[in-house]
Amino acid sequence: MTSEIWNKLDIKEQLSNIHGEVKRLIRAHNNFVNGVSKENHTNSYMQKVHTLIELTCSDPKNVGRENELFDEENEIKRWIQGEVDDDYILRYWEQYTNAISF
Repeated sequence: MTSEIWNKLDIKEQLSNIHGEVKRLIRAHNNFVNGVSKENHTNSYMQKVHTLIELTCSDPKNVGRENELFDEENEIKRWIQGEVDDDYILRYWEQYTNAISF
């Protein structure tokens, strides 16, 4: 994804896309942990989430949101470390995405 394409999306669309990647991250991690998948794709999905967050932060229309976006990423890192469960992180991202107003 290029920044030119990403920047055409409004913040709610950007966050919805990140939320979708968070869902895929959790599914891939759980598939590996539960033996459904022999390969662990957690790191590649986490990298994609990080890339999308960086793209969102660098979007000129999102100036001032950098700290909150990196806070959101830190919540995902807490999930990876086992500090919070799947339901928590999914609700967290859904609430954050829905809370954005125009």
